[in-house]
Amino acid sequence: MNFFKDVYLLFMRHLKKGLRAPVWLLIGLSQPVLYLVLYMPLLKNMGNTALMPTAEIVRIFVPGMLVIMAMGALFAGFSFIDEIRQGLIARWLVTPTARVGLILSLVFNQVLTLFLQSCILLVIACFLGLHVSFGGIALTMALIMLIGITMSSFSYAISLSVKDEGVLASITNTSYLPLMLLSGIMLPIAFAPNWIKTMALFNPFYYAVEASRSLFAGEYGNPIIVKGFAIVILFAAMALWLAVRALNKMAV
Repeated sequence: MNFFKDVYLLFMRHLKKGLRAPVWLLIGLSQPVLYLVLYMPLLKNMGNTALMPTAEIVRIFVPGMLVIMAMGALFAGFSFIDEIRQGLIARWLVTPTARVGLILSLVFNQVLTLFLQSCILLVIACFLGLHVSFGGIALTMALIMLIGITMSSFSYAISLSVKDEGVLASITNTSYLPLMLLSGIMLPIAFAPNWIKTMALFNPFYYAVEASRSLFAGEYGNPIIVKGFAIVILFAAMALWLAVRALNKMAV
């Protein structure tokens, strides 16, 4: 019980800190909303998507925006580095709190923020013509939260290892853009040339985007859904392990 209590208390601490600057909730939401409002309408006049009804374009486009928002958790470590520098994390390490609990409290805070942002984005998408079953949305949200866990954990692991915003920025910016583009968030990878399709197969987020689109379409029997969940769960577990390992190394 102490483990859950410790996680809860630390989580509330991070939550209260975030509530003091709620503008970051809107900043994290701004990029996918701008894509949704300013980029998506252009698809009505582009090649294979020109003949699609607006509702179909929204259904294809929104899952990608949810994934890009979840991938934004990769930048969670920037504020964390400041806490490392202040010695706050070192003080936590001498408490009886389990190391995995320290990481989970940080990750859960990022997941809550992502959940709220995703809900707002879905409401906006509904006004733009999105029609999806509750089951499709619920399963997609579960997948998005897993991506948030993965990316925030990787970010904390890198932050604990490098302890420098400049190095973290180089690593995250270098990896974020190709992962994003090769996941097919704007348009399905099926529209891409063969060499991009081949490269996308090595991107775990490609499977997450395709699984989300299948869920939005109500294709619950599509094998890509199971594959997407399996891959993201594997990476989430690996990312959490790396973050806890980096925290343990810091304590040595």
